[in-house]
Amino acid sequence: MSDIITQVLRTNIYIQPIYLFLSLVTNTLNMRILCSRALRSSPCTHYFVAYAVFSIIYNGILCPTQFLRGFSINWANNYIGCKTHSYILFLIPFQANLMIILASFDRYCSSLKLSRLGSKIKIRKTRTLIVIGTIGSAVYMLPMLTTYNWNEIDKKCLLYSSALVRIYIFSQIFLYYIVTPILMTVFGLLTINKIRKRSPSILALKTSMRGRRTQGQLTRMLFLQIIIHLILVLPFGITYTMNSFRPSTNTPSIIALRLVFVTWQQSDYFVTFFLYILSGHIYRRELLRIFGFNKTQYKSSRDL
Repeated sequence: MSDIITQVLRTNIYIQPIYLFLSLVTNTLNMRILCSRALRSSPCTHYFVAYAVFSIIYNGILCPTQFLRGFSINWANNYIGCKTHSYILFLIPFQANLMIILASFDRYCSSLKLSRLGSKIKIRKTRTLIVIGTIGSAVYMLPMLTTYNWNEIDKKCLLYSSALVRIYIFSQIFLYYIVTPILMTVFGLLTINKIRKRSPSILALKTSMRGRRTQGQLTRMLFLQIIIHLILVLPFGITYTMNSFRPSTNTPSIIALRLVFVTWQQSDYFVTFFLYILSGHIYRRELLRIFGFNKTQYKSSRDL
């Protein structure tokens, strides 16, 4: 292992415990706030909760893995670990990404309708979609168990170079790094366009002013999350694509850069808490309420 890769891995000794702590605390708070009475009536919040769950699982596995790699301990350095490591650490981000797409689609659908979202039927449909998406993505990622193989001679976990493997890897990259950003962007722009086209008289027909404000804040929270998400995940996607289709790019410098981008991408799984605080007044209000601050102020400003 080259010196530059060793140095990058050693930084994980200091970074990963912080990441793990932030991921556990922020996503736990996310789930607690999103499940509050003020927010849980919207189907979109259920996708946010699912995203928080996947975020905890992902960093709960990857942070200890990266931390141990700083001490030259890698649980993927065996036959079983080689296959399960790739499957798990590629599956969970894929599932988390799917939740953002579904949330984007939900925001777009809500912009087309005048009726208030949050009925029990819609919540049940949302939960069904989450279950179907989770199971479907787990099935789709099953080939990852066969695309990597442990080389006993070189003591390395290597990607098979067959045509079928290349086709599958291409489909994975195409879905995760091309289709996903496009869908997020398209649904986001369509939602903004629909909202702007609504006249004040149409908006006045809404049965609940508070419900409309909640939906609007959830939309802003989602848009900001999408923008930051793309900034954090695309650098790793580019290097992963290079390494997968051009083996000559697997140089120590590129591998070290890819490891840096893995760490960069990890922050996507706890930064949402701070984005929600920044973009959502109702989220900030519920956060303070949980800690017992300004209770009287909330009662007097519920309709502001």
